[in-house]
Amino acid sequence: MISNFNLDELPASKRFSYWQEIVEDLFAAVSIKCESPETFRTWRKATLLGELPAGTSLVTPVNISRTRHHVSRSSADALKVVVPLSGALAISQDKRDTLVQPGQFVLVDPARPYQENITDDLTFIWMHLPRDTVASKVSQLDKLTAIGFDRTTPYAKVAGDFMMSLSQVWNDVEGQAATHLASIALDLITMALWERLDRVNTHSTTHRSAQFQRAKAYIDERIADPSLSLGAVAAVLGVSSRYVSMLFAEAGFSYRHYVLEQRLARCADDLASPYLVHRTITDVAYSWGFYDGAHFSRAFKAAYGMSPSEFRASKAVR
Repeated sequence: MISNFNLDELPASKRFSYWQEIVEDLFAAVSIKCESPETFRTWRKATLLGELPAGTSLVTPVNISRTRHHVSRSSADALKVVVPLSGALAISQDKRDTLVQPGQFVLVDPARPYQENITDDLTFIWMHLPRDTVASKVSQLDKLTAIGFDRTTPYAKVAGDFMMSLSQVWNDVEGQAATHLASIALDLITMALWERLDRVNTHSTTHRSAQFQRAKAYIDERIADPSLSLGAVAAVLGVSSRYVSMLFAEAGFSYRHYVLEQRLARCADDLASPYLVHRTITDVAYSWGFYDGAHFSRAFKAAYGMSPSEFRASKAVR
């Protein structure tokens, strides 16, 4: 894959024809028209954040079309996010038309035809997102293309601001740091897509609601396991730990709070049972995933207003 270039290094008469030859390697097969090929200019500065391609580019006025023919003969596994820095991008896809300007970003899906029209010099940030990862978290991508995501909604603002900031430093990070930043960017963009989908889709339950129920079911089944972790839950769902945390946050509490609440409830049931009076409080606590008796006692008292021993005694009296 061609990463970096500046066609100013070529004779002006050859720049546009050369770009036509290499453009499919940059993202997807398309047709390009240029009214003034003799003045055409473009450059590209790309990087790899973990496994996430990203970069900045300049393209002077052109019209780009990905037709049904292109889609049928060449697949594309990535989605594209474009963030204009200067100039504007007119894009049409899925029966929508929008003009994306600085302060906004847009999603482009090469699985279906689209048109991009650049009428002034366009400098922009771009990121290529793994389709399978995004599609596993956000359904109905065809309702999210050709929409200008702006700073008027919380998640879109955070995602847009993060991409802008990330572009300033991504050439200076590598290894685990780059992978971590890519994961954050992917999660934030996905959150912005959810936010928009909630506004345009009023039918059926969302995919993340089902995932939240799966997460809770997995936790409930393994609540006694002291090694239960946020990472383990995320691995089962095939998502990031940050994504699982967000699912719980949307429900109004944290992953840790949910696990603690469930473990305490099971301990309370055992302490109240007349059939388990022979078991020590420590045994009960350890049987439900606690590994620190002092921590258990503090957490129990905070939740039930009395110590575990006082709670057990109160149930025995009754």
